[in-house]
Amino acid sequence: MNAVSSPPADPIVRACGTGRFVPYFRNRPIGSETVRAEAGASGRIRLRAETEIAIHRFDLRQTVVAEFAADLRPRFCTVEAVVNARPFSLELEVERDRAVVASRSGTERRSALCDVTRPPLLLVDNCFASHAFAALAAARHASAIDAFLSLPACEELRLTRPGVLKVLLGGREFRPPALSLHLTPDLDEHVWLLGDWIERLVIPQTQMRIEWTANLPPPGGHS
Repeated sequence: MNAVSSPPADPIVRACGTGRFVPYFRNRPIGSETVRAEAGASGRIRLRAETEIAIHRFDLRQTVVAEFAADLRPRFCTVEAVVNARPFSLELEVERDRAVVASRSGTERRSALCDVTRPPLLLVDNCFASHAFAALAAARHASAIDAFLSLPACEELRLTRPGVLKVLLGGREFRPPALSLHLTPDLDEHVWLLGDWIERLVIPQTQMRIEWTANLPPPGGHS
């Protein structure tokens, strides 16, 4: 794999504390995700994302804790979630040449081992911060690299950058994205960058838009 330069973690850590992700379905907000990040030794970043989503008969409460190397390569991840009152948990360990995944849904347990033959990206379902880190990591790789390993799915993920066409969603028109992650052959996630962080994620096929929303200062005070 090609070596990737590792910018300081501080801009990402600072950005994570300035707002939250708000997911929209057909232009209606359906939840929120708070994000916190801490800088560690050797440029590592520890991420904690807490997500709440409620739409129709789907109700999710999820906490994701993950650690990334300085180049945003995932090192490990844990997921604790309750989906429609059903508990779910997942643990991921990423080594140099392999990744180990163990999950539990209710009383059902699964484990898997996959070879890391491409640069790995962490893409946890319904964890928008993990998708943000994945997009930033992919953006840092050389332009010749357009194939990655999606974890914990252990599947190949293709990338297009930069976008050349405008994106239409819910009657709105967005400028061409900085890059597009092809989550599956039929599912694209378009990404807009904002400095060292993410401005917006859009998945047209699911009518989903996720906006990074700045925190408001307290009334009568200063942020």
